[in-house]
Amino acid sequence: MDFPVFTDAAPLTALEVEALRSLHVTSQDLRHEYESALALTGRCYRLEENAQVYTQGRALTHHPDALHRLGRLADRYERGVGLLAWRYASAAVVLGTSILDRVVGGRPALTAAVVTELCEEPALGQLRDALSIPCSDLLIARESSFRDRHEEDRRELLRSVEGVIECAAELGDGVPTEASALWAGRLTDFDRLGTDPLYEGVLERLLRFADQFPNEISWYLKRSRAGALPHQIPT
Repeated sequence: MDFPVFTDAAPLTALEVEALRSLHVTSQDLRHEYESALALTGRCYRLEENAQVYTQGRALTHHPDALHRLGRLADRYERGVGLLAWRYASAAVVLGTSILDRVVGGRPALTAAVVTELCEEPALGQLRDALSIPCSDLLIARESSFRDRHEEDRRELLRSVEGVIECAAELGDGVPTEASALWAGRLTDFDRLGTDPLYEGVLERLLRFADQFPNEISWYLKRSRAGALPHQIPT
């Protein structure tokens, strides 16, 4: 999804627009790289399985051994890209939600300090709070059927983030078990090698969700200028 054009008349500061664009394009590139990393890992393990078939019972197993090592390297790369993608996608969700919420609410622009802070990886509790805002409060310029679809995505993603906390609490190895401490921390701080990545099953949904915010902000502003907000939209 391309980044929209915001005119000087838009009630956004130059820094807000810059931050939205920066996180948007970063998340998109990392999303594509993560998809490639997943494909690479899958290919390495398929190659290893095939090599194990023809070397079964043989004395020399250099080929499957090498491919196993290659798969481990691919695993580490996939995990590194995944953690990097989580860092930027989660920030994009919190920043995008904050700006859309304040624009819809008619509140003043975010300060430079706040924008800069929101570009950093949020605590899991910050992400939960952003995902707890119903789409009916944010996507007010959209038709109800559109909001309903996104509301379902929001609820599923929120449940997935809550599941991250449950998984993190079982890691041990210096990771706190208290829910309050987990919500106050960042996912990348809790990652531990030798365990399944905490973002597994959540990251791809988070990346898709993060992608929407610049265009939703732009859509709201266009409908607002056209005088076509919900109470004015013909049924």
